Amino acid sequence: MTSALAKTTEVTCENCHLDKLCIPKGLNRADIGELKLLVNRNNIRQKGEAIYHAGSPFRGIMALRSGTAKLLAIDGAGNQTIVDFLLPGELLGFDGIATQLHNCTAIALETVNFCHLSSQRVDELTTHNPGIQQILLQRSCEQFDDKVQKMLLSRRTAEAKVAAFILHISERLKARGYSELEFRLSMSREDIGNHLGITHETVSRVVHAFQSLELIEIKAKQLKIRDKKKLFSVYEE
Repeated sequence: MTSALAKTTEVTCENCHLDKLCIPKGLNRADIGELKLLVNRNNIRQKGEAIYHAGSPFRGIMALRSGTAKLLAIDGAGNQTIVDFLLPGELLGFDGIATQLHNCTAIALETVNFCHLSSQRVDELTTHNPGIQQILLQRSCEQFDDKVQKMLLSRRTAEAKVAAFILHISERLKARGYSELEFRLSMSREDIGNHLGITHETVSRVVHAFQSLELIEIKAKQLKIRDKKKLFSVYEE
């Protein structure tokens, strides 16, 4: 009875609640059925552990099922820049496709569970299934568009940068069926500052100012947006 129940409740590409955000988005039922047979599920990393390292061979495409991660780029002098934060349903691994070597390091910000489509499986699927090839291209382009938006934001004020960061996390969580107004920020203020190109002291100053203006409320790492409209107006200034 227990094993039968486990089989009926096992999470696959066909019944995962993130299917409209992950690789299956846009695929037909037959394609999804093929994909679920090739995906390696329930890969776990604890907080601080690497999902993959810069310079390591391309491992394939990974999709976060739960938890969050950060993507680090390291220059020749050893300086680290946080390229992005990954949320449930989002894909990582694209940084290794062009050269077959990952040029970033992906690190878990908390316990993460992810699905893994190996590089060999990626090659097999994209060769025989143009639909999946198109989907992966779209996901890659979406990440590129996010990088363009980050570049446009780089010349804005610190207040605009922090407001945009909070709003961007809010919208991404909303798309995943989570609360857009109250959520946990797993990243540190040092990480947020690194990502936005400002100091963590500046992040703290802006956050305190937003709380004083009753735009947001933060207790520990739990953030509550109290006035999203006014927060958006700060971003637009």
